[in-house]
Amino acid sequence: MSRRLKSTLVVAGLLLAVLATLWMTIAGTERFTSKDVAFDIQSPQLVTVTFDVTRNVEDTVECAAQVLSEGKAVAGWKLVTFGPGESSSSSTTTPQPGADAIVPGARNGDQVTERAISQVRTNYQGVSGGVSRCWVLEK
Repeated sequence: MSRRLKSTLVVAGLLLAVLATLWMTIAGTERFTSKDVAFDIQSPQLVTVTFDVTRNVEDTVECAAQVLSEGKAVAGWKLVTFGPGESSSSSTTTPQPGADAIVPGARNGDQVTERAISQVRTNYQGVSGGVSRCWVLEK
């Protein structure tokens, strides 16, 4: 192998290593996480969905809470917004029908965990409820 080819391979390998490290750093940085906690079927038209979101304090995160039917079709859904800042809600943990309660939770550095208790109206009987997905609302 020529000296020039060896040098080219070393440079290409180093560049590949830097790009792989950069990709893993960016891909591994989650700005939020969500976790289903519970659901309670109140009636064929109303389900309470409870879930936690951990996010950066300065971020506004929106989540879609959904209720699924026995056939896994979406029976109802609702958007729930967290932040920015920390929730100072002192509301009851049982919201009025159609309303949401955001319950403050633990803070760890720049991260805050809050619990949503969301009343999701349904078009037909649901059998489960949880978070479909969440995303950060850009400023």
